[in-house]
Amino acid sequence: MTGHDSPSSQLPRSADRARTAAPTSCPARQPRAGALPSASGVARSLRVSPGPPSGKFGEPPFGYPWRRPVRAGGTSCRFRRPVRAAGTGDRQEQPYERPVRAGRRAHDRGGRRGTMRIGIIGAGRIGSTLARHFAGIGHEVALANSRGPETLAELVAGIDGPIRAVTAEEAARFGQVVVVSVPYGHLRDLPLSDMRDKVVIDTGNYYPERDGHDPDLDDDSTTSSENVRAATDSNLVKAFNSIYWETLRDRGRPKGDPARLAIPISGDDEEAVAVVAGLIRDIGFDPVNAGHLGGGGRKHQPGSPVYGVELSAHELDARLHSA
Repeated sequence: MTGHDSPSSQLPRSADRARTAAPTSCPARQPRAGALPSASGVARSLRVSPGPPSGKFGEPPFGYPWRRPVRAGGTSCRFRRPVRAAGTGDRQEQPYERPVRAGRRAHDRGGRRGTMRIGIIGAGRIGSTLARHFAGIGHEVALANSRGPETLAELVAGIDGPIRAVTAEEAARFGQVVVVSVPYGHLRDLPLSDMRDKVVIDTGNYYPERDGHDPDLDDDSTTSSENVRAATDSNLVKAFNSIYWETLRDRGRPKGDPARLAIPISGDDEEAVAVVAGLIRDIGFDPVNAGHLGGGGRKHQPGSPVYGVELSAHELDARLHSA
């Protein structure tokens, strides 16, 4: 499993599917292009672990929502990803409720702020760059490749912060957030079941000359990221797939810097999108929401007007809306 020299790579899948009507206690939420849940807004409505003491540039880090928003009756309400209805070939959105489960303590006994556990599968240029960024701001990182932890010893030794080399299965089990940064053609080699219901960041793209032809992707009836979501049954967010790894490594800037660049993201789960948006801000970039995973993801896949282009948040938002 290797990273990508060009803006990162992975798989496209089916077009956006309409959501079914939500129960009255749980209003449906439709993300629109350019609109992101603010870190402060999510922090106010969720019980969060604040994360490391500061982001890369001294800004308050986003942290992680260890508990879901509480609705009436003490449950959290959200929409499950598309599932196949019993006895039919149709996939449809099924609303459901489940009890809120508390996560890790927000602070340890010494008063230190909690951190997020991030598993990264794929130690190529994008994966290793993200590992360096996330470990550098205090998140616990478990990094894996296809050749075994022993082959990562030198890379891990050169990264400051809490990071260790593990197997792909261990990275998937370890992470509260799991980064998948491998070529689309290696999807079936991943520990798919270990990523179920987790926040998964898909950094990849579909390149048929490398990954082999997939008829559904070739005719644009679906997208690679939708395929990854279906395979992992995860809360998947597409991000870091349209940025060159050198730009990701070198061009992070403090908030308010006129040279600060933006990164497009897309996803159907609002909480997962908020988590990934916070991580992007923490490493010195502005997240811009392209929309749902299918329609939005198409706006920043290879061949789109924003793919591989360095843009500010305003410029990126304008291009996404015109795409």
